[in-house]
Amino acid sequence: MINKIKQYISKYNMLEKGDQIIVGVSGGADSVCLFHVLMELSESYGLTLFVIHVNHGIRGEEADRDEEFVRCLCKERGVSFTAVCKDIPFMAKTQGLSLEEAGRITRYEVFNQYLNAYKCNKIAIAHNKNDNAETILFNLFRGSALTGLTGINPVRGNIIRPLLCLERQEIEAYLSNRSAGYLDDSTNFTLDYTRNKIRHGILKNAAEVNKQAVGHISGAGDSLMEIEAFVEKMTLKAMDRVLVRGNNVKRYHFPKEDMNSFVNNTEIKEAPPQGKVQLLTEELLKEDIVIQKELVRKALSFLSGSLKDLEAVHVTAVLDLVCKQTGKRVNLPYGITAVKEYNHISLVRDKKNSSCVDTSPPDNELKQELNIPGRTPLPDREISLITEVLNYKKNMIIPQNLYTKWFDYDKIKDTVLIRKRKQGDYLCIDAKGSTKKLKAYFIDEKVPRQIRDVQPLLADGSHIIWVIGGRISEAYKVDENTKRILQIKLTEEKENE
Repeated sequence: MINKIKQYISKYNMLEKGDQIIVGVSGGADSVCLFHVLMELSESYGLTLFVIHVNHGIRGEEADRDEEFVRCLCKERGVSFTAVCKDIPFMAKTQGLSLEEAGRITRYEVFNQYLNAYKCNKIAIAHNKNDNAETILFNLFRGSALTGLTGINPVRGNIIRPLLCLERQEIEAYLSNRSAGYLDDSTNFTLDYTRNKIRHGILKNAAEVNKQAVGHISGAGDSLMEIEAFVEKMTLKAMDRVLVRGNNVKRYHFPKEDMNSFVNNTEIKEAPPQGKVQLLTEELLKEDIVIQKELVRKALSFLSGSLKDLEAVHVTAVLDLVCKQTGKRVNLPYGITAVKEYNHISLVRDKKNSSCVDTSPPDNELKQELNIPGRTPLPDREISLITEVLNYKKNMIIPQNLYTKWFDYDKIKDTVLIRKRKQGDYLCIDAKGSTKKLKAYFIDEKVPRQIRDVQPLLADGSHIIWVIGGRISEAYKVDENTKRILQIKLTEEKENE
């Protein structure tokens, strides 16, 4: 099996002499196998390994058991070990994510954090063929385009997956032959998670039809990956002729760095505040329909910064405009509007447009730092916030009016901003730490939609400290442990000019 892995590593140029690698090890069979494989290869490649274990805060004592198991495994082999504890349920709840998605995002954030901290150059993940087959089916069922059907990439940036050539049974056989122990995660056997339904239901039944089902599905993904690479190559050639960034339709040029992002299937992390991309219809129609669709996807991805929530129906809606009369338009996610012009289709992202996936606006015109201490006027309003830091003393009377509020100053983590709402905002609603999305709070309080969009907020990150003039978050309230008070007064007095 080691020779099989070596050939796979060589095929995709995963390892080089002297690599320093972050290895994600959970304690399960796959990651333990990855650990032992890399240990076997470490001498010949001169590898230095740094094991990172992420405790998701979900399974209590079982999770602590896993952490201790990995710690001992690393100690026995003299490998650097770091455990990181994260509250995944809290993240999932406050950001509106599933536990699976919150866990995945957090793991990669942690791996990248320690990649930089330990001056490593690669991250090794233990995905195998079964995981790949599950991913392909999952994406197929949710209506993904070609990219989603290619499955998991063996190499993506600095991430490598040396076990992607193996099925789960090969991994278990490898561990058994070496009497290498591993642990089972109880959540992998419940049907509460989508992937488990695919793993224990669909793939199990597929194996009864053909024992090689997992291999065939994964192989189909590999074939589609080759096709995708060809489509990307052709798309890149067409982009410089078809896509125009900005208003100058005579400039047939798209910035090279943006094209590279598209070709490598990486998402642009920050879309422009107000972006515009034009598709020249005459040039677009010269391309095959497959390339036309891919060009539209690239344009939408540039404006939104993400392909999430952009579906085939949105791509089709844009292409349908080619045959429509000038002035016809369609509204798309992320506040993007597609408009048919005389000789092109304009794709415009207007931050004032609320036709996003979430009904809350994607950006905020009002965004300024709260002066502490001092006076902070609110733009376009004859209102100011006056702040003062007080030392807390027993028997102090907490103001009960709407215009003067006290907050525990030491509980504030980030710079306090005055801004409008954005996706992910939440309030703490009781002493137990329960949270509620700001959107749900506005609905419960029957706040009109037009008011929600302009309501000034006091924010500590995504945590809303105070809906100015209304409710404050329970998390920042003054209590018996408070040492410093942030007093904020809302006043209509203008600052002396």
